[in-house]
Amino acid sequence: MKVDVKKKVRIIHKAMESIRKSDNTLHTISFQRLAQELNMPFEELTDFFVNIEEVFLNEQRRVNLKLENFIERGLNKAKTPNEFKQLLEDLTAEFIDRLPDHADLVLSASFYLPKCLEERRRAKKYYRNAFRKIINKGWPGKINTVLERQTDLLLLSSYGLYEYCAKVGKRERKIIQKDFVNMINLHLQDRLFF
Repeated sequence: MKVDVKKKVRIIHKAMESIRKSDNTLHTISFQRLAQELNMPFEELTDFFVNIEEVFLNEQRRVNLKLENFIERGLNKAKTPNEFKQLLEDLTAEFIDRLPDHADLVLSASFYLPKCLEERRRAKKYYRNAFRKIINKGWPGKINTVLERQTDLLLLSSYGLYEYCAKVGKRERKIIQKDFVNMINLHLQDRLFF
């Protein structure tokens, strides 16, 4: 069965718009009402998503999978330390570009919707492993304890960047991205202490 991407995107945007317009929480969004607002039969809506949690999980996974594919392509192509450093810098720019306008809603759902929590845990594990590889190849010569600590700090910093960027406009995201890259580069230059 071929998925009608335009309809799927329309459903996602309408769901996010509905949450923003009202003081409703995610759990009180009525799929019946959402179908009416979309002028779509309820059964057609549920062909795409069964509940609001699936809408948020879809958005969370969509961004994660795009970033993971970007990382995998970069890891396969990079050969020199400078190429690994560039991969990390390019990854933060890609992340900024991939965040949807409703990133704040997706982020908030990732803390308590069960499927979104599970996806968050899965993605964190993936990002940690990827960051470790990038740091190890881009800034070689680190002792293992430093590599582990810097990997954890990069992961923590990246989720902090996500939280900040989810709440600001695209222009502000691009500004903070440059500062973030400079901060991370300075941090990763130290081979022994940080």
